[in-house]
Parts: sequence; structure tokens; C-alpha cells
Amino acid sequence: MNAQTVLVVDDDPEIVDFLQAALEVRGYRVLSAIDGCALNVAQADPPDLILLDLLMPGMDGIEVSQRLRAHPTTASIPIVVMSAHERLLSSAPSVAADDRLPKPFELEDLYATVARWVHDPGT
Repeated sequence: MNAQTVLVVDDDPEIVDFLQAALEVRGYRVLSAIDGCALNVAQADPPDLILLDLLMPGMDGIEVSQRLRAHPTTASIPIVVMSAHERLLSSAPSVAADDRLPKPFELEDLYATVARWVHDPGT
């Protein structure tokens, strides 16, 4: 069985590195991208789940989520938005997301959120 793939979209390389290490330990395959580059990455190699930061330079997470939903290749991929700003996380009508993960988060919160959307390869 192939590992489930998670695309991490964040402009902070430390967050990307942390998420990649944490998810790879659990057996996930991890891709990463910054802002609008996520569209190309997700279309070229569709992941099973997208973890998407809302505040990024260039194209923000709201626009990225809307564009992902508008493209037939990525329209049905679950999107979990991440932010330290509760107001942004609760702006559901403008964010095309399936779930949310407030920053900062504990590893168990990360694992539980990811497992809600894709099979945990470590189980």
C-alpha cells in the first residue's frame, strides 16, 4: 500500500520542516509548497490531504483554497487550514476548507486532525 500524501503549504520553512518530520515519522509522504505554488504541486501530484496556512505573502490561503476547489484535479482533496488567528480560522464562508488546525498546535492535535481525513499509515 502506498503512503498517504500530505501537501504542506506554509511560508515559514521551520513550520514546513516540523510538519514534514512529524508526518514522515508516522509514515506519511509529505510534499511542500509556498502560496500559489501549491496549485501546481497539487495538480501535478494530487495529495490525499492539504495542510494550508492562511497568512502568506503573495497568494494567501483563502485564495489558494478557492483556486484548489475550482480546479477539477484538486476540487475534492480535503483542505485543513492553519492559523494562529482565530478570526481568520472562523471566516468559513471565504475559506474553502474542510477543517481547521489552530496554531500553535500539539503533535497529538496534528495527528488527530490528519487522521480524520486520511488513513494513518502508522496504525
